[in-house]
Amino acid sequence: MKNRLPSVLFSLLFWVFLGGLPAAQASHLLGGDMTYSSLGNNQYRVRFRVYQDCSGAPTTAFTLECRTGGCNTLATLTAPLVQQGAAFEPAPLCATTAGTCQNPASAYALFRFVSYEATVTLPPGQWTLSTVQNARPVLANIVSGDLYAEAYLDNRGSGVSNNTPQFDADDIPVQYMCWKQLTTFSFSALEPDGDSVAYSLAAPLQACGMPVTYKAVPPPLEPFPTPGPCILTIPGFLPGVYSPTYPIRMGMDTVGACPVRTGVVRTLRFNREARTVTLMPGVYSVPTTPASGDNKYLLAVQADEYRRVNGVLRLIGRIRHEMVFIVVDCGGNSVPNAVQVANQTANSGARIINTPDTTRIDVEACSYSRLTLDFTDPDNLRVPSVGQLLTVTVPADINTNPLLLAGGDVGTFSLSGNGTAHPQGILYLQPLATAAGRTVRLNVRVEDNGCPVKGRQNRVIVINVRRNVRAGIVPAGGTAPAAAVSLPAGSTLVLRGLAQRPDSLRRLATGTTVAQTYGYQWRVQGNGLDPAQASSAATTVAPTMNSRYFLTVTPAGGFGLGCADTTSILVTLVPPLAPVVTTNGATLSSNYATGNQWYLNGQLIPGATGQTITPTAGGVYTVVVTVVVGGVPYTSPPSAPRTVLGSQRALPGSSLSVAPNPTPNGHLSVTLTGYAHPVTLAVFDALGRQVIGAAVSKPNPQGMTQELDLSRCGKGMYLLQVRTAASLETRRIVRE
Repeated sequence: MKNRLPSVLFSLLFWVFLGGLPAAQASHLLGGDMTYSSLGNNQYRVRFRVYQDCSGAPTTAFTLECRTGGCNTLATLTAPLVQQGAAFEPAPLCATTAGTCQNPASAYALFRFVSYEATVTLPPGQWTLSTVQNARPVLANIVSGDLYAEAYLDNRGSGVSNNTPQFDADDIPVQYMCWKQLTTFSFSALEPDGDSVAYSLAAPLQACGMPVTYKAVPPPLEPFPTPGPCILTIPGFLPGVYSPTYPIRMGMDTVGACPVRTGVVRTLRFNREARTVTLMPGVYSVPTTPASGDNKYLLAVQADEYRRVNGVLRLIGRIRHEMVFIVVDCGGNSVPNAVQVANQTANSGARIINTPDTTRIDVEACSYSRLTLDFTDPDNLRVPSVGQLLTVTVPADINTNPLLLAGGDVGTFSLSGNGTAHPQGILYLQPLATAAGRTVRLNVRVEDNGCPVKGRQNRVIVINVRRNVRAGIVPAGGTAPAAAVSLPAGSTLVLRGLAQRPDSLRRLATGTTVAQTYGYQWRVQGNGLDPAQASSAATTVAPTMNSRYFLTVTPAGGFGLGCADTTSILVTLVPPLAPVVTTNGATLSSNYATGNQWYLNGQLIPGATGQTITPTAGGVYTVVVTVVVGGVPYTSPPSAPRTVLGSQRALPGSSLSVAPNPTPNGHLSVTLTGYAHPVTLAVFDALGRQVIGAAVSKPNPQGMTQELDLSRCGKGMYLLQVRTAASLETRRIVRE
């Protein structure tokens, strides 16, 4: 035994130093992510970033493994991952909670990030790039296991290469979360190749094809203190095990009142479009040491890239982005408010939609929009104000990055008052025509200077650029643009062009706002356009056929080609308006000088085609007009009827009476006295049409009564004519 003990002890120490020590040193690897970019000729630069809890030892070396087979195949090639620069340590929580990884000064967990790179040549194939190291620390939601990061690449085919989405450097993947406060975190990434990217919540990995093991969710805490009995019912789903969609204890809300209250389980909001996660931690445990895992939670977002290669949609790349949330008690400090965006430019077409985690701005290409961004903190809005100072962080290359505001091709951003209680930003958006269809995501982080823990809020501003026609044509007499209008044949029409875009634009070179002017150009499919007015804002047209008039409105400054708006209006010829008849003594006149045709009691009067007529008989007179335009005759509706009582010649010694008049039921009694020769009776409506008639061949000169029935006629004015060979008498009848 004396001889064996030294050898056993030597072996134990040998394995501790060679095998156990790296495991002990690496036991604080919180998470990591791996991306790659193409260098051409199948060469790729692979980047690996690891997040480390400062309570552990510095990280050791990592090796990149590249394989084209399954998880059980050996690596096709390997390469050392070389550290790039010194580890990055985020700023201390606040002045009174200062500390570094070398000198932690509080119970709050501190962390650092270390970046590594390797350059490899990957012939066409389906590649899995990965690295692994033991081990992750104790966390609240997963069973400790190895840290494993991987990325997928499919570069099969001639000339096929890929660049993974690149996550924003300002999106720190380890974040403090204030207990019981709703907070949004972003994981936005820029896709340099323009591929379609589908985001999803996924389980972190501990080996190839092996997700981490999630822990059981502890039983819910009593959600409310109350004296006396109170029953809590939970009708919804209460997770028993943590998962990608329930990675953190969010607790529950309650509704109702005792003795029965209902629990509502809080859920995580995952916004794929904005690329944000919004949640409210419901449980906090007072940590005893920075290494405690009680309040640390791990989750991952998976990004799948799709591209059409030879007409077939292919999964061309995949990465996982791990995030660590550390729940802390922020005391009375509230997280900053979500940024408030307001449009300050009329006619810009900009539309702002605020959601719990996103501000969406829909803007139009070729239009200028000035939008203000207000950053506030609820603690500063109280009385008295806390006076917290806010720091706003946006991407450093927000104005120049071609995937963001693109050097002014989409717009520019400026920030003032940063580090004060009320910072303000201004977005000057005036996208070029080539920017239409683009979506730009701007990550904005706002943090206060609260202690011991700063309040942080992340916001994603999603800018959707769309194309829209912003020109209109307003016909004379109208107040709004129209797509079609009817024009009486033979008439003219004034068309007014309308530029429906802002009257100003931004001069990026000088940082000034100046007036915008527009040019107008008319053309016609048909006829009737005056060439002398083709470049005027308004034109008078005189078509002789159905014609479509096109207008192109072009901004004179601030934009390149493609910003002209073209619209049109269809002018359809219709019959002339009904003539208007006026009376001058015994003469009737039409307002049309030519093309008239007069009618009496609905019957054409031969030869009565002049502008005026002098009636020679009583009855209802109307006139229509015919206009010939382009060889096509257009006839108007008849004019309003004019009733002429005419030259009445009463029969000597006779009398005529009508009763009842007005008639409520249409029944009339016409009494004739002194009539000895045949009599005809006729009733006409307002249009001169005969509606009823009667004849008395042998009237009684001593007196007789003739019944007339107008019960089937509508209400209105009628004209009764009583004729003999030598006389004419008329009476107006009212049918009620």
